[in-house]
Amino acid sequence: MAERNLRVIRVWAALVWADGLVAHREGDALRRLIETADLTDEERDAAWDFLDAEVPLDTAGLAELAPVEREDIYRAAVTLAGVDDDIADEEIDFLGRLRRGLSLDDSTAEQIENAVAEDHGS
Repeated sequence: MAERNLRVIRVWAALVWADGLVAHREGDALRRLIETADLTDEERDAAWDFLDAEVPLDTAGLAELAPVEREDIYRAAVTLAGVDDDIADEEIDFLGRLRRGLSLDDSTAEQIENAVAEDHGS
């Protein structure tokens, strides 16, 4: 379980680095995720490193997760992308690559995006 959580945090870290820098609010959100995640001490140390250097998107194995887990990862990424009220073009591109890596169909992805926007009053 903890290993899967670290893989998910890595995806989120790749998102916050998608535009080449970690915005303050995105960094704070990622720090909260790391602090509260079910990780071993070694995994938590690895997760903290994600804030120090650019993290590339690695979608290996994500399509094998259960549909609800894949949707949750995408929902969290969409939410995190909008946390600073500015979704950069690089983040939009990232979300497209993540969507493909998660094997989410366009309809499901749009439903998730619309639900996140509605939840945040956008």
